[in-house]
Amino acid sequence: MPQPTQSHRGNYEIILVVLKRRSTILFTTLLLGIALFVWYRVPHRALIPSSPDLNHIKERKKVFDGTWDYNRDQDNLMLDSSQCEQAFPGLFEEITRPKEDRLLRRISFDEIDSITPRNGYIRAMIYDQQLYVIAIQGSIYSRGIATLQALHRAIVSSPERLPNIEFAFNTDDRIESVPLWGYARRAEDTNIWLIPDFGFWSWPETKVGSMKEVQMKAAWEERMEGWSWGRKFQKLLWRGATMDLPLREKLIEVTQDQPWADVKALKWKDKDSMTHDLKSMPEHCQYKYLAHTEGNSYSGRLKYLQSCTSVIVAHKMDWIQHHQPLMRSTGPEQNYVEVDRDFKDLGEKISWLEEHDDEAQQIALNNMRTFRQRYLTPAAEVCYWRQLFHSWAEVSFEPDFFKEENGKKVWRGLPVESFLLEKRLEWDPY
Repeated sequence: MPQPTQSHRGNYEIILVVLKRRSTILFTTLLLGIALFVWYRVPHRALIPSSPDLNHIKERKKVFDGTWDYNRDQDNLMLDSSQCEQAFPGLFEEITRPKEDRLLRRISFDEIDSITPRNGYIRAMIYDQQLYVIAIQGSIYSRGIATLQALHRAIVSSPERLPNIEFAFNTDDRIESVPLWGYARRAEDTNIWLIPDFGFWSWPETKVGSMKEVQMKAAWEERMEGWSWGRKFQKLLWRGATMDLPLREKLIEVTQDQPWADVKALKWKDKDSMTHDLKSMPEHCQYKYLAHTEGNSYSGRLKYLQSCTSVIVAHKMDWIQHHQPLMRSTGPEQNYVEVDRDFKDLGEKISWLEEHDDEAQQIALNNMRTFRQRYLTPAAEVCYWRQLFHSWAEVSFEPDFFKEENGKKVWRGLPVESFLLEKRLEWDPY
């Protein structure tokens, strides 16, 4: 067999080099292809600020298993009725109470029709999973729009079919005790059905933002900005307009010149007051103790204060909100400190907190875990709304979709999507 010549060997070497280069290129191309495939298959989260509590990127692939997990479940808007009951025991007391009261005397169309439409009134219905606005009377800032948005979100995210219902709500601080949905009630207002207030969607006028925004900023302030319990100011903080309300003026009086108090009345139109005295909601989380006072009726501030790992110090309250049955002033689950309405025992209660810092921290943790990390989450809010829809349907009438007008059948109400854009029920087309 002839032996390869020198020129043949040179050709073989060139061929081997080329083959090696091609193999390297093919191997590199294959690796890049695999990397690109994996990159596009894996979901990516935008690089935006998020709550330090939101360690749930991995958790989102998991589903509710019957036990509440904040990181996994907080934004789950698709819990069904059974899962809502498991996740939020005790949340629905202000739905069960009026429902049981009406089991033997059902709510009628005429009863709803007889309610006097006062400023802030909105009449609506849910029909075939669609929210319709039937009538409105005036408006109070953006409250009505905010509540309709919250209703709409609870409807479109529902994993179960919702009943057809007709109802009315009023966004004012005080409403009459009739079968209305409202933000707050007194003990004697047994006919009112409580709903989450407008601030859960957003309170833009005060630049507080949405409830989710408040919670994210509170968590960020405490965990990323370093305002842990040991660093917080050991003082009682309160900011607000007194509005000539005796309750608030009494708080100012009792805390004046007290070393443990940082309590100041705000003047909204005063530039100096806004510059030096105003505290943002995240800045509230820099204090160990936060005072809560009622206003014209209830105060929408409470839920925001409950977003901080701080001790809520509240006077005995006359007004009840939808989540208030979950507040505990004594026992191992204590999540706030209650004082007299005249604040005479306020100094004594603050002294106890100062002398029992470990117990105070536990109360603050109970507050944060109960409310920010559970019962005031988006998941809890939509669960409350949908439980309300079902319970209202159990003791109410089935609404008619059409009404007779000039011998013809016409729709009752305007789909909420159009109302939210036009903010009116009638207008001329262009």
